[in-house]
This record gives sequence, C-alpha cells and structure tokens, in this order.
Amino acid sequence: MASCLNSDDDTVTFYDDAAITSFALSSAKMTMHTTSSQGKDSTYVEVSTTVNSYNFIIDQLKGLIYNVDSLPVGTDPTKILCTYTTKNNSFAAIKSMTNDSLAYFSTSDSIDFSKPRTVTVFSSSGLGKKDYTISVNIHKEKTDTFKWSQYPDCSFAKTAKDMKSFYLNGNIVLLASDGEKTSTYSLDAANGRQFNNLNTTLATDAWKNALVNENILYVLDGKTLKKTTNGQQYDTIMDNAPIDRLIAASTKEIYGLDGNNNIMVSKDKGQTWNIDIMDSDSKYVPTDDISYIAIPFKYDNNSDYVLLAGNNATAAAYTDSTAFVWSKTIDKSIEDKENKWTYYNYDSNSKSPLKSLDGLTMVCHGNYILALGGKGLGACKETAHAAIYFSLDNGLTWHNNDTIVYPYGFDKYNTAMAVCSDKDNYIWIVCNNTGQVWKGRMNEVAWQ
Repeated sequence: MASCLNSDDDTVTFYDDAAITSFALSSAKMTMHTTSSQGKDSTYVEVSTTVNSYNFIIDQLKGLIYNVDSLPVGTDPTKILCTYTTKNNSFAAIKSMTNDSLAYFSTSDSIDFSKPRTVTVFSSSGLGKKDYTISVNIHKEKTDTFKWSQYPDCSFAKTAKDMKSFYLNGNIVLLASDGEKTSTYSLDAANGRQFNNLNTTLATDAWKNALVNENILYVLDGKTLKKTTNGQQYDTIMDNAPIDRLIAASTKEIYGLDGNNNIMVSKDKGQTWNIDIMDSDSKYVPTDDISYIAIPFKYDNNSDYVLLAGNNATAAAYTDSTAFVWSKTIDKSIEDKENKWTYYNYDSNSKSPLKSLDGLTMVCHGNYILALGGKGLGACKETAHAAIYFSLDNGLTWHNNDTIVYPYGFDKYNTAMAVCSDKDNYIWIVCNNTGQVWKGRMNEVAWQ
C-alpha cells in the first residue's frame, strides 16, 4: 500500500510484513566480586557492556528470542538495555508485566527481563503483526564452583585395602579387595544412596585389573579374562590369558601388560593379544596405581586419544617425583593402522608434570582431565590429598587451583580411594577407613 504526498518524488511505501530481524543486549548492571590485598571479599555494581557478546537466537517459526549461553551470575535482569532491528520499518511494542497494555519497545530505556517478555511487532501498513517471547537467561550459580554432596558411608569400603570404581550402565560398581579376595558392590548412580553387595567374589588383584569399554566391564580374574554388564554375572572370554595386567581401552582396542611389562593390545574385545608398538623401553611403563582416560582426539574426530599414567616402584628412574605417563592416538577411520605409544619423558626442564601420587587416578570432567591421589611417592613430597590436579592440554601439563578441590570434611587419612565419573559428569569418590562417599561436579561442566 502506498501513500502519495505533494510531490511525485515523495512516495512512501508501506509493507504488510512484520518481524524482528536482529536482537542483542547493549548493557546490563552486574554485581562484581573482588578480594582485597588483605583477603577480604567485597562487591560492587557496574554497568557492563560485555553482555553484548552473548548471541541471541531468533526462532521466527515459534516466535522465540533467547540466548543459549546464559549471562554470568550477578547480572541484574531488571536493568537491561537492548538493541534490535525490524523488517521494513515495522514497529515493536512490549507488553506490560502487570496488564495487557503495550508501550514502545525502547532501546534507550532499561527493560525488566526478570521474566520472559512479550513483544508485538506491527507492520508499517498496520495490516500485519507478529508476537515474540523474549527470554534472557542468566546463570543462577557461578560457573567456577565445584559442588560436592556427601552420601551415607559405605560400610563395605571401610576395611578395604585397595579398590577401584567404575560407571557401568547406570550404576557405580565398586571392586574392593581385603587382601585375600575382591568383592563387588553396586550403587544406582541416579537414585541410589547406598552400595549393595553383589555377592560376587574375584581374585585378590582383580580390583586393579578391570576397566569399562563400550558398556562392558572387563576383569582379569587371576589368569581368566571375564566380562560383565552388571558386575554380578560374568562370562569368560578366555582362560590362561597372555596378559598379567588389564590397563586401558579405547573405542577399538583393549590394552594389557605381559610378564615383561610390554603393552599388549587386543583388537577383538579380548579374544587375541599381541605386543603393541612403544617408542620407549618397557621399564618406563607403569606397574602400580595404573589409570587411564580415553577421549575423542580434539584435533581429529575420527581418532581416539588414550592417556595412561601410573607409578613404577621397580624402575631405576623412580627416584624422580613424576608419574610415568604414556599416550596413544588411534585412527578409527583406517583399519589395522599401527599407532604407537609415546612416552612422556619428564626431566628437570618439564613444565608442571604429573606428580607421582599414591593411588593415582585420572578421570575426565568436561574439558578437564583430573588427577587425584594420596601422598607423594619417590622424590615427590606431596602431602596426601593436598590438591586435585587438572590438565587442559591432554595431560602434558598439570595444575591446581582454588576451585577444583576436595570437599570440606573429606577424609584425607584414607589409605585407598576409588574414583570414577558417570554419564552426567559427576565425580564419585569412595574412601576406605571412614567409608565416606562423595559425589560432585563443577557447575560449568553441568551446563555443557
């Protein structure tokens, strides 16, 4: 529809379509936290323009406008400036939070987005309109906070000398050894509060010869390789297995150690075994406190990355203060491609290497690889459970901070603990001595 003015050159065209074509925040009041040089915490309020970097999705079909990445905790939702554009000069009006009245949707006055707001866009012709619901999502918790919850003590763990835990098909399965046999226990990771005895007994060292691969728990029970999907009923894969230890797994492969400490590989789920390729002598392969993580290789979606770490009390180099660390990248797209294990040869020039900790255990936590353990071994003089270490570079360097820490009240006098992570990125810790059970995760990992 067109309106003709006095001159033929002054023709104004009106359009029937109405839409918001872009939306962003300009600024918002934020409560900031600071710590003085004396260590005192204080807060102050500032108007921040950093909110402009948060992208908003416009779903034209459903009439929804929202941010996927939530604004930081401390953002005041009632004092937000925004900017937007409309199609063909259509006019936007925002509905009152208390009644059905409409007012001009201003970009110069702050808007209250503490609740989703309804905005109606009217076409320039007055014949068309479209409603939108705008939601501004704000974190209610700090991203860099690690929250722990304590569960009822596990009586079975109190007298255990050694133990490991695994996430298996919705359950936390605990293998605990009393020095004579390994017993198995299970807890429902989603709804359980206490471990139940599965009444299944394995060999003394079975607890440290177990791993989960593709929802199956593999256990080397003496010299018999077994598998289970629940920790209670086991099927035998092979008797007289040619491995002495079961140490790690990737998507396509399972790894063990033979009597000479060579890394062995099975590419058929434990049916056959061969010596794997290593770039260094087998004397540097860990024999104690062996732990591993397997993750997609960040630079190639078709590859797995396996990080293997532990201690080696028999190695000549054990006078060092660092753990024995190896890695392997497996290309899943090429059948039978040989990939070798690489040894991390730490020396005095190495930056932030992994410490040699008693009971060393690694777990994945979002983008982090975490390493937990007791007192330092060899030349490492670390106090038991002094810190949880993390790596963001696939295990090359390790650090600690004030965020990723053991829970308050954690039993630092335990002599054995079992650590694993579940499908929801919760970290589970079970301690001997007191039998403490802890479950926790970092907020930013929960939101990933």
